[in-house]
Order: sequence, then structure tokens, then C-alpha cells
Amino acid sequence: MQKMYPNLCPLNMPLYMELHPVPYYGGCIVGPWFWNPRFLEPVLEVGVSQHVKRCLGIILLVPLLAGCFGMTDVPAESSTQFMAQEADEAEKLRTVQVSGVGEGQVEPDTAVVILGIETQAETAQAALEENNAGMQALMDTLVEAGVTSENLQTRTIRLTPRYEFNEINNSTTLTGYTAFNSLEVRTDVLQGLGVLLDQSVNAGANTIEGIRFEVSDPGNAIDQVRETAVENARHKAEQLADLTGTTLGPILEIRESSSSPAPLVRQMESQAESVASVSISPGTQTISVHVEVTWVLIVNPEQ
Repeated sequence: MQKMYPNLCPLNMPLYMELHPVPYYGGCIVGPWFWNPRFLEPVLEVGVSQHVKRCLGIILLVPLLAGCFGMTDVPAESSTQFMAQEADEAEKLRTVQVSGVGEGQVEPDTAVVILGIETQAETAQAALEENNAGMQALMDTLVEAGVTSENLQTRTIRLTPRYEFNEINNSTTLTGYTAFNSLEVRTDVLQGLGVLLDQSVNAGANTIEGIRFEVSDPGNAIDQVRETAVENARHKAEQLADLTGTTLGPILEIRESSSSPAPLVRQMESQAESVASVSISPGTQTISVHVEVTWVLIVNPEQ
């Protein structure tokens, strides 16, 4: 005859009754019997395997614990409402992205020119001594003309032998040496650059390489061009907002790309005697700034 337990949990399902009642104390099932199959022996028929008993205990554990601890599922309606609310908020955040461009012209304030002296002599020592004397005279002339020593920099020193080819016996004979020394000159006196070159030639310079014009401090010019680019972007965004019945809100993102003035090179490679009267003009250089700005669009109440 099976043993009955009258104080059963109200949440017990019919399955539990078929398997016979289980120990129940103080409104909740006593835990240890779930994990030890021997507690099922009074309510199970003799001959059932230990594996079946343990499985029955686990089957009973899940729904009973849910009833004792008040576990309930989250209603599907709540999750759906929350997702819908997030979608509505995302839809309300409207943005507009526009580009702005600013350009400006800036005049170079620095000129860089490379002057050279080439000398020839029968011996290497004589060629170098003559070349060094001519370069020192050139540097002294430049300093007297207002170029500081910090703006004078040696670029190249070269000594090469000179040979004469004999076509009769296909032989070469050493005839002397050629020494070459070049000097980079940097000056901010652009209006008097032609005069400076004339003085350099008179001092012994016999080669002139390319002239380069630079902007020593483009920061202020770039700042002004950047302001123009941002104003251009704002003008476009305000116009789009007016056309769509919205108002510009805060800025979400700004991206910028700019181009600084690159050195402007004037090709000038020839013997110095032929360029003494050349007129030199530095011209202008272009600075540009491009910005991408994203604004929040605030929807007007009447829209």
C-alpha cells in the first residue's frame, strides 16, 4: 500500500500524483531528495533502475523550483514595446551631412636658391684651393648683402679628375681636376633677389640651380581658410534645414582635410653669366581646406 503525504504543494502537477507524493515541508519541497535517488524508493516500484530514478528527480526539480521561487516569464508584449520605443527614438534623431570648402591665395615670403662654383686646375689640391677661395668670397658677399650665416648651407662638394682621350692609340691621359661646391641660400628679401644673384655672380658663382619659393608660416593663412570652409558648410546646412522645415541642432561629427602650400620651384639651370639680368617673380600659392560636418536636425513642432 502506497504512502500518502497530505500537505502537498498547490503547484504540483498531475504528473507528480502519478509518481506518488513526495516529502513536503513548510510550503516547499525538501531539496536533498532530488539529488539522491534513494528518497524515491518509497514511492517507486521495486526494480526501477538508478538511472531512471535520477532522471525522475531532475524532471520534478525544474517546475517545483519555479513555483517555490516565483519564477515567471517576461511578457512578450513588454519586450516588443521596448524595441518599438527604441526604434521611435532612433527615428526622431535626424541628421544632415554637408561639405564645406575654403580656398585662399598666399604670397611666398622666402626664396631658396642654390649657387655653385666650379673650378679647374692641373692638380687636385690646386682645384680645391681655388674653389674654396671662391666659395669663401661668395659667402662673404651674401652676408654683406643681408643674408645671415644661419641661412647658408653647403649642399655639395665634389672633386673629379679630367681625362683626355687619344683616338690614335685609344688611350686616356689625366689632364687635371675639377672641383665643384654648391651652397643653399635662403632669404626673405624677395624684391631684391635679382640684385642678390648679380652680386653672387660677381663674387665668383658660375652655376645657379632651381629657385624655390616657400611660405615660412602658413598657419595663419590656413586658419582663415578653415573658417571659410566651416562657414560654407554651415550655410549649406542652414539652407537645407529651412527647405525641410527643420532647425540645426548640435554638431555630431567634423572631418577635415587641408593642403598646405607646397614649395614652388622655378627651373633655372644654366651658367650664371647668362642670367644676371633675369627678372624673378615669386607669384602666389593656393591653400585649401575641405570639411565634412554632420548636424542634428530638430523637427519643428508644426511639422
